[in-house]
Amino acid sequence: MSEREGANGAESQGANKEKNNARTPSEPMSAGSRPRSYYASEPIQFRVRGTTITGASPPKFVTLEDIMKAAHGMQNMALAHEIAVDSDFKLEPFEPPDNSYQKLVKETMHKAYFDVLREQLNSDPPEYKQALVLLEDVKQGLFSILLPRHTRIREMIEEVLDTDFIKQQAENNSLDFHKYAKFVIDLMAKLAAPARDEMIHHITTLTDTVDIFRAILETLEVLKLDLANTLIAMIRPHVQKESVQYEREKFEEILKVTEDGLQHTKEWLKRNIDKTGLNLPVTDQKDIRNITAQTLAKAYLELLEWDPDKEYPETVSLDAPRFAELGDQVYRLIAAASLLLVSPGVSANDPNMAAQHKQTLKEKIFIIIEEACNDTELKAVLPSVAEEVILVTDQLLETMNQEPLTAETKELIRTQITSLRDPEHRVRQIVRQRVLEFFKVILVCAGGSRQIPVGLSALAKELTTISGTLLRYVMHNKALFTSHYLDIVTEELSKS
Repeated sequence: MSEREGANGAESQGANKEKNNARTPSEPMSAGSRPRSYYASEPIQFRVRGTTITGASPPKFVTLEDIMKAAHGMQNMALAHEIAVDSDFKLEPFEPPDNSYQKLVKETMHKAYFDVLREQLNSDPPEYKQALVLLEDVKQGLFSILLPRHTRIREMIEEVLDTDFIKQQAENNSLDFHKYAKFVIDLMAKLAAPARDEMIHHITTLTDTVDIFRAILETLEVLKLDLANTLIAMIRPHVQKESVQYEREKFEEILKVTEDGLQHTKEWLKRNIDKTGLNLPVTDQKDIRNITAQTLAKAYLELLEWDPDKEYPETVSLDAPRFAELGDQVYRLIAAASLLLVSPGVSANDPNMAAQHKQTLKEKIFIIIEEACNDTELKAVLPSVAEEVILVTDQLLETMNQEPLTAETKELIRTQITSLRDPEHRVRQIVRQRVLEFFKVILVCAGGSRQIPVGLSALAKELTTISGTLLRYVMHNKALFTSHYLDIVTEELSKS
């Protein structure tokens, strides 16, 4: 689901709630209105970061309750799959788009909430209806950032923020807001991560009662997000374990009710079986396993350069957007490596200066090609790359007190770089072969230390990052479907 779709969906919810309350967002809430909660009975939503969202994936916006369900009950298998496979899966605060109806409703409701609070507290004598709602919201906010083991802290919150006692204080006009604020701030400081110390310290510098509690409620939302991401990190090993078993069972159920639920998976594997030199039929189980490992490595690499005219394998369908995104990264990696190889080197007495020059070129190149995912897009930015290479090289030559590039050399650089628009370019073909062979060895051997291919040392970081991500996806997929893959390869190798 796209962000636009997510926002629209949330706006519809906001519209329904607002309709039920029979009040337009621009209509102010009077002091006599029914006290409203800061949260307005709406759970805090978080935006998913670090994952590619498609129709088969979880919602773009989730609540902490969604995360807990995925962890404990596997009710949302797609969400659990994201947590299990994507180590970068995190949540961010969800803010409605600017000028959206939902944002208008949210801002209006919060403004009305604090306007009513201020008006009631400033009245003579003070009125505490909204203040009681406020303290109850703070109490619930504190509960939301506690873990199940925090039973003693929960009891302390119940004791200090006792609803009945606070009502008695309000009736006797002896409600001490600052005492409760200090208790809440001190407790947040103990529960929050050190990174939030500055935010909490800021609250202590405020003097206006309403401003203090506004800041407290806003900080509690941030701390709830922190807790959600902490829980994700904690439950990931459990989710990974449960996800494999659950997904496998669900897939088996699908196979029972479909005529051939592995049709496209079979086609995918069969075209990647290398029968060269094999004495068919192959019956030795060790040989079959070795051939399967080689076949799967080739097959997974095919996913990085997938032909959209082919049907996607059923066993990898949930991870299709992940492999597509990784394929874009591989494409840019090959392009950047090729561009570095055809860019001019600079003779320098200091090897560090030459290495820094290559590093600078690499960074500039990646910035320019960051959106290029195919040959058409690459072709469009190659002239810009050529000019940047010329500029960076001239700057280095000036630093070294050497003569600048001649007009003829500059034109040669432009020609060499723009020639890389051809996917059959010899340099591109060599780089692609080395990159894919590096990934294949990683997949066959399931990781381990591997030597960076010749000519690609400047891209060691990018190579290892992509290979690590690819291996994580592959290992999860193999844990689910290796038995099916073995059956398919075994059947194909049994043919004479």
